[in-house]
Amino acid sequence: MQTKLFYKSRAKAWEEALPLGNGRIGAMVFGNLKTERIALNEDSLWSGYPKDLNKKDAGKYLKPLQDAIFSGDRKEAKRLANEDFHGHWSEAYLPFGDLIIEYKGGKTRGVTRTLDLSTAVATAENSDVCETVFVSYPAQLLVINIKSKKGITAKIKLFSLLKHKCRTEEDTLIIEGDAPEICMPPYYNTGNVFDYGKGAMKFAGAVKVLGNATFESDYISVNNQHDITLLVSLATNYIDFKTMPSGNPLEKAMSHFDSIKPYKELLKEHITDHSALFGRVEVDFGSERADIPTNKRLKQFKKGADDNNLIALLFQYGRYLTIACSRPGTNAMTLQGIFNPHIRAPWSSSYTVNINTEMNYWCTDICNLSECFDPFFEQVKKMCINGEVTAKDYYNCSGSVAHHNSDIWGASYPAGDPIGKTDSETYACWQAALPWMLNEVFEHYRYTKDKLLFRDMKPYFKKVLDFYKDFLVEHDGKLVTCPTISPENSYLDKNGNKAALTYMPTMDIGILQEFFMNCKEFGFDVPEIPDIPIGSDGRINEWAEEFRETEIHHRHASHLYCIYPSAYPQSDEVREAAKKSLLTRGFDGTGWALGWKVCLWARLDDAQNALTLIKNQLRPINPRGIKRPGGGSYPNMFDAHPPFQIDGNFGVAAGIAEMLTRGAIPKEWSGYAKGLKLKDGTELNIKFQNGKVINR
Repeated sequence: MQTKLFYKSRAKAWEEALPLGNGRIGAMVFGNLKTERIALNEDSLWSGYPKDLNKKDAGKYLKPLQDAIFSGDRKEAKRLANEDFHGHWSEAYLPFGDLIIEYKGGKTRGVTRTLDLSTAVATAENSDVCETVFVSYPAQLLVINIKSKKGITAKIKLFSLLKHKCRTEEDTLIIEGDAPEICMPPYYNTGNVFDYGKGAMKFAGAVKVLGNATFESDYISVNNQHDITLLVSLATNYIDFKTMPSGNPLEKAMSHFDSIKPYKELLKEHITDHSALFGRVEVDFGSERADIPTNKRLKQFKKGADDNNLIALLFQYGRYLTIACSRPGTNAMTLQGIFNPHIRAPWSSSYTVNINTEMNYWCTDICNLSECFDPFFEQVKKMCINGEVTAKDYYNCSGSVAHHNSDIWGASYPAGDPIGKTDSETYACWQAALPWMLNEVFEHYRYTKDKLLFRDMKPYFKKVLDFYKDFLVEHDGKLVTCPTISPENSYLDKNGNKAALTYMPTMDIGILQEFFMNCKEFGFDVPEIPDIPIGSDGRINEWAEEFRETEIHHRHASHLYCIYPSAYPQSDEVREAAKKSLLTRGFDGTGWALGWKVCLWARLDDAQNALTLIKNQLRPINPRGIKRPGGGSYPNMFDAHPPFQIDGNFGVAAGIAEMLTRGAIPKEWSGYAKGLKLKDGTELNIKFQNGKVINR
């Protein structure tokens, strides 16, 4: 199969641009050969700085809150959670800016754009110009090569939505700017929601030219050149999660020019590095329409075109984006990976750790990209360290705890309205982020068998186990979590009251089952907790009590954590109950929810239901038109929540890998898969015909 995205026009919207990245620098290439825009990101550019935003008197409200939940006083529980047990919004991941190339006499028509996933090289060309772009991990530079037989005349500029200044200095175009100290999410507009302040990060970028150019006051001028290369370096003055930003980001950016290599060497070095990772896995599902532009392929696939390798392309795209967004030494992927054009982005483009950040890393190991997992564990460490303060301030407990949202500074408090005046209990009052994240680290160990990793993660497991030993409270003769929720969902109690706060929802059971199983591997003693509850209708209960659902098709499948991603073995009875629960949840949903359901049906060995969801995830979404309520794919194959969230790309890739490794293959697929990683240390190598494995 061909691993290329292909278009016959420039990108008019950001969700049509082509993504490139080296884990640290992100670039969205529009391919406009009249006025080119390459949208830039740098993975450490965030708002804020290290600070303790835990509510220091929250702990005195813990017992009243628990009492209200256990007694069924929903109104009082909600009031206490919102007004007295709240936290603060996490910080925001920010856009760096844009590189603009203004071509004199350039044309917007007749442009062909391509992104080759196997080389991580994007091209845009017409009859006059060929533009080749990549982001090199070895060189830590964005590289743009422009060729033209007629000669190129252009202005090259830098721009940012953040406060900034541009200038040239000898042979370098420079941008320097400031990140905000305060940057609240776009749905919150009370008080001071955006402020530069004095303590936040600074950022800098620099552009050099291989070729002839003139450096004007604040732009580069190129006149009638046939072959030039732009080298772009980006940096911030971020040091680490507990240190105030300091130093000179321009010096850091300029350091990447210390050993500049010729363009051809940079390209060769980049392709060698990228293909060593991407080339480990090959798949082919039997039918292909690679001669059709990708945006049209999506539309024709929805109408029934025979194009199974569009699914294979979606799978490989998830692997490609993993390499682009997460490499050793970088920060963990955000809700948008490393690609974000908004100052006040949806959900602040931060770390949502009640599913989304974890989903970002589901496909790393099984898709043979274990090196790309490292930044996830580094984020877990930050949160574990900060979570010791949160455990004391909110729960009067030892150990460590974190809630549903975090940031580059390792936020662990229950993120939400900082003055406690709005409803945030449906998402903020959930304490199970760290055991889930550590379970994922342990799953990484199962694939790598890395003894140093086993030793490194042990103290973090101990911290979180210590918290639960203190936090679990007896209710009706069983140890339970309280207060807590089933993330972002609500129920109707026996009196018809709508509520979210509860004790021991099934997600907490599933997470702690696996967490305590993993703790035993370190020789730790663990508490006894209830089993997965099955309701009178044969489905898995979402809550400890058999409450009525307010939204049977809710996007979160939290109560099914016990099936996927959990490694804890479940009985046939629980698996059958999970199937009934999934059927009730349905086959629609937001983009990432579709990806999770693919994984669930794959783990339940139901290839056809998984395929239905994959097809739904490939539904074309127009970024410039009316947004449908369910998810799908934008023209550049980014996952549409909508809006864009990258987790759905990784979720569906993990689900397809799960299908292949379990032999749960749809009857529509004939082809092969090789290179997927198995936990026994071997790699998958199978052929299949009409869904049946014929050679292993």
